[in-house]
Amino acid sequence: MRPTFALIHAENVNTEKDSICHLIIVPVVEGIRQPTKEFFFNPEAPFYFVMSGIEQSDIKNFPSYQTKWPEVQSILDEFDLCLSSAEGHSARSLYGTLTRIGIDFNPIKYYNAKAICRRTLDEVSYNLDYLSYVLYNDCITTDEPVAIAERWADLALKGLEKVEDESIDEFCSKSKIQMGWLSPDSFTPSLCLRNYYKRKFKQFDPSSISVDAQPDNDLYGMNVVFTGKMEAMKRDDARAAVIRIGGFAPERLTMETDYLVVGVQDLRVVGEKGLSGKMKTAAKYKEKGCNIEIIDEQDFLQMLNDGK
Repeated sequence: MRPTFALIHAENVNTEKDSICHLIIVPVVEGIRQPTKEFFFNPEAPFYFVMSGIEQSDIKNFPSYQTKWPEVQSILDEFDLCLSSAEGHSARSLYGTLTRIGIDFNPIKYYNAKAICRRTLDEVSYNLDYLSYVLYNDCITTDEPVAIAERWADLALKGLEKVEDESIDEFCSKSKIQMGWLSPDSFTPSLCLRNYYKRKFKQFDPSSISVDAQPDNDLYGMNVVFTGKMEAMKRDDARAAVIRIGGFAPERLTMETDYLVVGVQDLRVVGEKGLSGKMKTAAKYKEKGCNIEIIDEQDFLQMLNDGK
């Protein structure tokens, strides 16, 4: 297949999916990637953090959506469909931003790039680090948004190049990839349809854990996030142990994280540098002055058992 699409990738100024300040469009015409387009906006939203290094002072000088969006819309109108980088966060963020600000935009049909990779590339992992490492022998950092966007476009092209279907729509329909849709009135996510019954049945539920608060423990009241494989216990058991003594164990790493516990890293996933996505994000947050401490499993176990 020699597909035509526009891939979108976005950066937000905060953790809400409605504050895009940097939108990247990678046009692909008949299987050939065209020059990438970048757009910067003032999203008129509270500033928190931008991974690529855009500062709040920069945002104030960016044009408004009312001024710049018609140029973006004219590019998107040239394509029948879009791809959204990774799992589709950029598509959701675009919908959230445009509807929050009140921009009247033309409906956009899209699929997730990662879903296409799942259905076309036979790999053990489909995150960007792993696919870049095994297919391109490199690693793209989180502060390279243009490179991230172009890589997702290349990965989709690599997966689709051997597909015999005439269109992405035909392929996705056969492969059980649900079409996504964003319009001023509604948002429909693109999904890689699978049987989630077992995964949902075993989903981690912090509310089911009895708390036996230990205020003297160093982990009491702390936000503790895990990355990698734990050797002494399963990760869910480690999260439960933190909650049991009165700490917090969210899945996502944020600027409020106190400790990032690093277990054994799968080099097939994290690449030769051995840095998971959470470790890279923690490093960026630390550069911003956030008080995140990175510890290993033994440090965690010692803190967990302190005073027992």
